[in-house]
Amino acid sequence: MTGFAGDWYNEFGSHLLLVADGAGNLAGTFEPGAGPGGRRELVGRYDAASSGSGAALGWTVAWRDGRGRAASVTGWSGQYLPEEERILASWLFTTASGADQAWKATVVGQESFSRQPPIS
Repeated sequence: MTGFAGDWYNEFGSHLLLVADGAGNLAGTFEPGAGPGGRRELVGRYDAASSGSGAALGWTVAWRDGRGRAASVTGWSGQYLPEEERILASWLFTTASGADQAWKATVVGQESFSRQPPIS
């Protein structure tokens, strides 16, 4: 099941491109619609043996700072809902920090991706 391969957009104008193989591997790119970042490559996995109507999937993006270091990372985990042509995902965004700042280094959120780009 790779019905979720292709272009997706969230309500902030971010563009997600998913490329899926038959073995459960995901590749592609993520380009945020808001804030700095630019297009980044992603890696992930999906449930290739899913027998239901949808699929569980997840992917990760490493964000680089101006010096090329991975200053933060975001991981999404969610599900593809083919009857709605939507991906619903929760995400964790973690910024590199010292031990004294670790308590505030991770932010949690949710978002929905659809095939239609938002109207600007």
